[in-house]
Amino acid sequence: MPLGPRDVARLSLGWSSAFTARELEQHLLTYPGRSWWIPSSNDYLIGGPWRHRDEIAVIQELNGKLRSEDLVAAMVAGCRERGLRLVVMLDQYEGRRDSFYSRIGFEMLQHIIIYELPRIPRGIPEGRRLRFVPVTPAMQADLLQVDHAAFPWMWWNSSAEFTTYASLYGVEIYLAYEEDGTPVAYVGLTSYRGWGHLDRIAVLPTRQGTGYGLDALNFAISRLSDLGARRVGLSTQADNIRSQHLYERYGFRRAGGSDYTIYGTRLEESRES
Repeated sequence: MPLGPRDVARLSLGWSSAFTARELEQHLLTYPGRSWWIPSSNDYLIGGPWRHRDEIAVIQELNGKLRSEDLVAAMVAGCRERGLRLVVMLDQYEGRRDSFYSRIGFEMLQHIIIYELPRIPRGIPEGRRLRFVPVTPAMQADLLQVDHAAFPWMWWNSSAEFTTYASLYGVEIYLAYEEDGTPVAYVGLTSYRGWGHLDRIAVLPTRQGTGYGLDALNFAISRLSDLGARRVGLSTQADNIRSQHLYERYGFRRAGGSDYTIYGTRLEESRES
């Protein structure tokens, strides 16, 4: 049955849950119809939006001792009725066998690999061909234009995602312009106590192969170095060979044991444009 705010008092949250009872009540009010439970066994599933995308749902927690498949089936059916296009689940923090995903009707959508730059190189070129500008709310349209052109549909950032991301501690976003004012790339990065993460690097497809990717990477690493980072991490899709070649030539190396996979089921055909 659907899990609602009034049910939380009867629910036994697992010790590893990311929610407190009060947080879960608010979550269920904000995102109704995406969470389910079985009162007799206390099995439950908590769902929400993927990257603040209303058309994509993500299974955030699945505590199903006996009837996990029933919970997932109920959530998928509910999302389909509401017109959602995709339901995803990550194996980032709790590994499940491939057979589990097969039983619930999910397929592998994307394998994510993790890289780390153990030491920031000296003498990073400045890259004068692009002008990198800190993103302001007035630049949101340009930012979304570059983002949606550079990434597949599943990875598009919404306006809400960018707003939430920009508010996080240590986050900076820069949009890159050509001399004539055309937005062609952007980088998003996070710095924290000697550690840096390149969260996002994007170049318009029409400008790929021009060296702009390296310019953006140089800018991001230089900026993280200025902020005190001594090592830098990033993640990328396993099928994004172009990016992997760029990172490996730069000195990034695979970080063992941190890769993860995204599974999902499509509720309708996704248009990538």
